[in-house]
Amino acid sequence: MARKPRINEPGFYHIVNRGVNNSKIFIEKEDYHKFMELMLKVKYDYDITFHAFTILPTHYHILVETHKSNLSEAMRLLNSAYAAWYNFKSGRVGHLWKGRFDSYMLFDEDHFWKVVKYIERNALALELVDDITKWDYQSLALRLKKNKFFEIINGSKILEKPLNEYIDWLNKPLEKFELDEIYKEPKIVLVDGEYKVIRKKLSEFFDEYNDKKEAIKAAKANGYKYSEIARFLGVSNAYISKLAKS
Repeated sequence: MARKPRINEPGFYHIVNRGVNNSKIFIEKEDYHKFMELMLKVKYDYDITFHAFTILPTHYHILVETHKSNLSEAMRLLNSAYAAWYNFKSGRVGHLWKGRFDSYMLFDEDHFWKVVKYIERNALALELVDDITKWDYQSLALRLKKNKFFEIINGSKILEKPLNEYIDWLNKPLEKFELDEIYKEPKIVLVDGEYKVIRKKLSEFFDEYNDKKEAIKAAKANGYKYSEIARFLGVSNAYISKLAKS
């Protein structure tokens, strides 16, 4: 299967990377601290805002905001520098990560907060802790402890929420329909040799237009395929095509 195109434009992204063969790559406290040191370097060297993150034994989740077209360069430094340090420290050779990092551009504010909650709840969901406040290697822990790594989340939108309210909110699990949206992202289409990001969800066209035919036409004009619209509506491609052209 072909790789999806990598979008590098400024914006909000959910970043995920895992150890090769899903192996543990964060074992000792020193490992987690080194990764956070590198996050600080990336923050300032590449003008990145870290809004939320969690570092887990086999992988990490990060919600970043880029202000320049440099996401790939920033994450490449973070991953390669940690891999080089970890391999040297442990005397291992070979690839540390499963491959290139996965990035998912976010749609909007609502999507942002769903991903924040998903990230902050990850250690709890994986039963690494029985209390969301007990995992030391995530953005919530930095708010609680205000240690030397607190700088990582300077400028984060999560700081806008009062801490107690934030914890109460995090303690409420995501609904299934919310979980289903975590890894969805804006559609990316190739237009005149350049990639274009369609930030409007398919559902929004049908909320905006009372007439289904007009909604279909608008979605098609914005880059969605009839097959995608048909799948969204639960009907056949032929029905969509016939309706749009009638």
